[in-house]
Amino acid sequence: MSLLINIDFGAPWHYNGFMADKIKAVVLAAGKSTRMKSGKTKVLHKILGKEIIHYLLDGLVACGIADPDIVVVVGDDYAEIAAAVKRKVVYARQWEQLGTAHALLAAREHIAGHDGELLVAVGDNPYITVDALQKLIAAHRRERAQCTFISAVFPGTPPPYGRVVRDGQGEVQGIVEEKDADPEQRLIREVNAAIYLFDNRIVFPLLAQIGNRNAKKEYYLTDIIAILRSENFKVTAVQADDCDIAIGINDRRDLQTAHEKFNLGNQRRLVLECGVTILQPATVTVEHGVEIGMDTVIYPCTYLAVGTRIGRNCHIGPYAYLKNVRVADNEKVIFEKREA
Repeated sequence: MSLLINIDFGAPWHYNGFMADKIKAVVLAAGKSTRMKSGKTKVLHKILGKEIIHYLLDGLVACGIADPDIVVVVGDDYAEIAAAVKRKVVYARQWEQLGTAHALLAAREHIAGHDGELLVAVGDNPYITVDALQKLIAAHRRERAQCTFISAVFPGTPPPYGRVVRDGQGEVQGIVEEKDADPEQRLIREVNAAIYLFDNRIVFPLLAQIGNRNAKKEYYLTDIIAILRSENFKVTAVQADDCDIAIGINDRRDLQTAHEKFNLGNQRRLVLECGVTILQPATVTVEHGVEIGMDTVIYPCTYLAVGTRIGRNCHIGPYAYLKNVRVADNEKVIFEKREA
């Protein structure tokens, strides 16, 4: 099949800048979310006041991929997701959930004719950073690969994700899902983070070769790696600096862990970059987008929610809850709930 495709490596690839007009993105967000034990799809659960899917969508836009070039694959929760996302993205329906390759094919009408790069990621992963996406794009173009994906190496036993199989020279040969892996393959600590960049001209026609002869009887997008290698196309993996990038939000425990990690990051930014003092930080929560001025002190057991703006030299708490509140310089807020 590869012989039928015209590959012009003399095309004007711009390695020093990201050609937003050459990239489309597909976000896979049609999962059933059964492990969340919730009536709401998991991509709409919030981490510090921001829906999980928006962490990824904001990252894609920051990399130069405009909303109209983003296709979100949804299932039965289409109306709920569209109402919450409120962006000019394109939606594709996956009427049956038969695997990640099947989900990508649900976006067929929007990507089949795309003559450029296609970025594919899952919508339940809030740990995908702009920096990681930029490194992925840069590596893909530098190596002139037909497929580049992000992998993560765990220091101990990895989560039950697909293992990256390499040959003796370190070249990627395929990805084997844990349920289909043999005992030796399960010892591999490098896993697939489910973030791919494809040459769509090459990859899309090959999706039809993916079968469902596996433990879950699903059509795995990961199988495209072995197919590409069998056709002698170039596949590379970019190892992430932080292995958390491979972890999606599958249950309430994952959600709780994400809250803790992002809260710590928000506090670190305020302390190191903004000159804020936070006393007993384990008892303080700072949601997405909160702004605090220099020399302000945040006392224990305080919750600062989305939309809060606090000036300089303020004293907030203890036991304060603020949401959508503006606090002027030199103010004190103690034992008070204020919500606009």
